[in-house]
Amino acid sequence: MTRPATLDALVIGAGPGGMTAALYLARLNRRVLAVDSGQSRALLIPLSRNHPAFPEGIKGSELSRRMKTQLRKVGVEVGAVAVSQVSRGADAGFVAEIAGRPIFAQNIILATGVEDTLPPIDDANDLIRSGHLRLCPICDGYEIAGRSAVVIGATERAAAEALFLTSFTKSITIATLGERLDVNESMMARLIEHGVSVHFGQLVRCARSVDGTVDLIMRNSCALESVVLYSALGIRPRSRLAQQLGAELEQDRRIKVDAHQATLVPGLFAVGDVVTGLNQLGVSMAQGEIAAVAVHNRLRQMQANNKTPLG
Repeated sequence: MTRPATLDALVIGAGPGGMTAALYLARLNRRVLAVDSGQSRALLIPLSRNHPAFPEGIKGSELSRRMKTQLRKVGVEVGAVAVSQVSRGADAGFVAEIAGRPIFAQNIILATGVEDTLPPIDDANDLIRSGHLRLCPICDGYEIAGRSAVVIGATERAAAEALFLTSFTKSITIATLGERLDVNESMMARLIEHGVSVHFGQLVRCARSVDGTVDLIMRNSCALESVVLYSALGIRPRSRLAQQLGAELEQDRRIKVDAHQATLVPGLFAVGDVVTGLNQLGVSMAQGEIAAVAVHNRLRQMQANNKTPLG
């Protein structure tokens, strides 16, 4: 049986970074396949008001729809499948297991993103989609407009996020949900200096309130009413496939890359939130552009060196 022809690139993950990489590669006349399991964080964005060129804001789902339409115009359909296994090819390139069959590619771009650790709130993802639970003060801190804010968490990360929010409001509470606040003395001094309060009560219920705020019903204490709610419980990078291929991971388990989004594994690139850096739509897209051009140039160099691709 003849083996299927080898792709120039396989893009795993079709958030903004992955789709940008696929778009650039297609426009560079490269044979590219993009696949996605439907777990992109961008799909949860209720309305991004800080993404350039959208003065009225844009929903994450709408941005995704537009990008898929743009991909179709250059002949690329995003496959709605998950990649279960990847390995390095016998001679060169990679083999990915997709829907029970092998896909061969000279290069892989991982845009697999991260998964948020969410607070113990019913329908937390639905609250994110409606804008009642927020994850990114860089994205939407401007919209707080002086209202009271609550940051859920009990670590240095939560404390740092609370301090970041002082650019947008002076009424900030850290809700530890019954945990001890685990910060050093210096951080505690900064919290006190900026008037950040700490609430140690356990959460009973989170209810939608007005104008994108929520009421937090706490056990044995007064409710925190009409607050802008942020979660600062951390993330889990989806870096398993990179690890399978032998890529180096950062301390936070994101994928380590160079200035061209390349890992130490030849032909393996990574973009977006799964790479350490600023988790923003524009950053992810720029990384997708960089990776796509790097893949294109790598293929050109291989051709110049008379290295024949697999297939």
